[in-house]
Amino acid sequence: MTKIREALKVSFFGPFYSGYNVVAMDPAYENVLVFGENTDYIWMLSRNKTMPESVKEKFMKIAKDAGYDLNRLVWTKQ
Repeated sequence: MTKIREALKVSFFGPFYSGYNVVAMDPAYENVLVFGENTDYIWMLSRNKTMPESVKEKFMKIAKDAGYDLNRLVWTKQ
């Protein structure tokens, strides 16, 4: 698992901007963990329909260690 810290600024719906921080990525660039500007926003993104449980667990540990409340996560069905 590659831990990185790439800070970007993205626009959501026109004039609304937010921080988009790439925090971790697997070596094959298939899955990525992204933090927002504060602990209100977190994304676990995958190029695949499902993310391996081992990757999800690693991402959740990184998020918990960074102060994110994992009970607030909303899991989408693909």
